[in-house]
Amino acid sequence: HDPSLRMQLQIQQDPQVTGKNRYKYFTRPAIPFVQQLPVNAVLDISKGSSPTNFAELNEQFLPIRTVGVQTDFRDSETQTEPYSPEYVVRPGSAPELLTLAALKFGRGLPAGLAEVEMIERARAKHAWEATLPPLSDHAQREKRKKMMEAMERNEWAFREQEIEKLQEIRLEVLLNLLSQREAKQQEMNVKRVDAIWSKVQQRKVMAIKRIRLEHIKEIRKLTAKRRNVEGRLERPGLIQDYANYGSQVYAPIARIGQFPDQNSERFIVKSRFLSTFNGLLELEEALPDFVTQPRIRIQRPINTTKDGLLKYAARREMELAKIHKAIREAKFKGEKPEKPLRFLFKIVKAVRRPPTPTVEPPPA
Repeated sequence: HDPSLRMQLQIQQDPQVTGKNRYKYFTRPAIPFVQQLPVNAVLDISKGSSPTNFAELNEQFLPIRTVGVQTDFRDSETQTEPYSPEYVVRPGSAPELLTLAALKFGRGLPAGLAEVEMIERARAKHAWEATLPPLSDHAQREKRKKMMEAMERNEWAFREQEIEKLQEIRLEVLLNLLSQREAKQQEMNVKRVDAIWSKVQQRKVMAIKRIRLEHIKEIRKLTAKRRNVEGRLERPGLIQDYANYGSQVYAPIARIGQFPDQNSERFIVKSRFLSTFNGLLELEEALPDFVTQPRIRIQRPINTTKDGLLKYAARREMELAKIHKAIREAKFKGEKPEKPLRFLFKIVKAVRRPPTPTVEPPPA
């Protein structure tokens, strides 16, 4: 530190915020007000002619107009960092506090363990500089040289230690990132295996269900086939007739004298809701909305998988679209293809009528 260096003390003039320069710190509000605002500020009055009462004040400053003002400064512009006052160094003195001038709030302040170690190293270096032989002593020049070389070796060793610490920190960060990536990859693999396993299980359950249904069907066939092995004739019963949908109960034979098509009107549903207009209106009111007003929902095609990847069909369609576009550009070579006329239609002209035959009048 150079003791002859002095910081110039900046002395600012009084801005006279409450005096003649008050108008510089206020502006009119941007929002128009419907009602008049009260007086927010009263300017200084010259001392030469100061009124004694409010009546004289009103007579002196008539006409009076109310003006709304607002400041240019906001709460967000206030000071948020600690203030560092100006200082002057006494000639011939070197305060130790000036070694911390490079530290600022948020960048070294408040001081932590690293800053404390830096301060201790600076103190040790100052103490070591005090023990160095002076340059004017030629007899101890070799001693001074050896001491400086030893200090330089110590500084290089300290820098190597700092570099190793930084490398270890970076290595730890890299290992953490690699472990996170491996954990994420392992999680994705587990999810993929679980999805495949669930699909295989579903196929297995469906196959087992199908096999069981086939087994039940074959067992029923064998049971029905071996029910009458000896071929005995059984008397038909009422229960068997109603259990068999192919019996004469459900499908009578015409040669017996029964015609199902006759008297078919007895199967017609007779209801006032279908035979009268008022019944139809009541039936229509009772129906839900989705019957009279069908809603068709178009499902959008899903072009991505669960993992966010593009499906093969969508990717193939995009490639074909690009190829088609390239072929069209190569075919027309910059010329725009002719578009078909939208409003072109054939105008059918009416057939001209033949001339009407005329008969010459008889000669007079």
